[in-house]
Amino acid sequence: MKKVPIVLLSALLLTACGSNDDATSQQNNDDKQMATDIQISGDYYRTLLPFKESQARGLTSSNMTSAYNGDAFETGLFRISRKVFSPDDYLFRDGQLLNKNAVESYLEPQFTKQEIDAMNEDTRIERNAYANFGLNPSHKGETDPEKIAEQSPAYLSHILEQDYFTERDAKKEKISGMTIGLAMNSVYYYQKEQYGEIYARQLNEKESEKKGKEMAEEILSRLRVKSELKEIPITFAIFIQSSSESIVPGHFVSYSVSEKGSKSVGKWKNVNEEYMLLPSSEAGELNKKLNNDFKQFNDSLQSFFPNFTQAIGTGYFVDDKVREVTINVPLDYYGRAEVVGVTQYISDLSMKYFSNLDNLEISIVDSDKPLALITKTKDDKHPEIYVYKQ
Repeated sequence: MKKVPIVLLSALLLTACGSNDDATSQQNNDDKQMATDIQISGDYYRTLLPFKESQARGLTSSNMTSAYNGDAFETGLFRISRKVFSPDDYLFRDGQLLNKNAVESYLEPQFTKQEIDAMNEDTRIERNAYANFGLNPSHKGETDPEKIAEQSPAYLSHILEQDYFTERDAKKEKISGMTIGLAMNSVYYYQKEQYGEIYARQLNEKESEKKGKEMAEEILSRLRVKSELKEIPITFAIFIQSSSESIVPGHFVSYSVSEKGSKSVGKWKNVNEEYMLLPSSEAGELNKKLNNDFKQFNDSLQSFFPNFTQAIGTGYFVDDKVREVTINVPLDYYGRAEVVGVTQYISDLSMKYFSNLDNLEISIVDSDKPLALITKTKDDKHPEIYVYKQ
């Protein structure tokens, strides 16, 4: 058996904490430093310093239907941005222009004058009714939740902003480009009464995408009013969420670029990507071998662990070809020696069944507690193993 390096993450985590302190110290002592020196890979942006939190921080976790969708939305938006703003030429900073109040205003329905007049002062302030910037369809005075679900459901769930700077513009504190992600619903959830049962109405994906494109035009018109955004390229990308019950996230369907100074969104380009559960009939249609290999992987785990249920896998496909596979292996924790042994065994299985994959990540967990991580890229001859110190 070939030896595979095992790294104990407790030491790495301590080192990482120390590195942050050092970076802070360096930042204080060197006002000229504009960005992090280390770039993880060509797929990642260097971060503009000093670090600034997003003005809408925390809304992604609360507005998306699940953590799966939130993660896919944020990481996928970086993939879209890389098509326009190369990590070789641009630095990244969390969105600073759309603050929490603005995002929440955009997610509201358009209010009629009668609806605003019927609100008390606190409700008007809470729902940003004075600005009335809502992008979701107007209820037109309708109050019946079932009729609203049928006639004017909320299509837009969240807006995410990413800001980009060239080094030259960063010295002038001038933004160079922006990406706006629109997370659209595939299911509209509603209640007929407060604290009552939650109902779901399936939305047409094409209709959600169409609404997103219309909203992108309106958002652009609002952004171009700001002097600092008049002459920069602004990218828009549309993400369709999966349902809250799904363990597979949604996907991006299209993106467009409004070029410097343009007052309209450019031609939309389709994005052919999909997350699929492994094993599944849908995944089998795209990659029969991967689907069968995952079944055999699970069968091998079952024979090794008498009380094992099954691993959960997700395949990320682009243009119908698998780009990445992530696997979650649940394991009852009995001791460190067992975790190391089991992790090595799973690593062997990964080479047997998934050696041809460009990107593989296997998480071994006890409930929600991480025990070990196995990763492999197309450049690795053998997987990397990280065992967390418990």
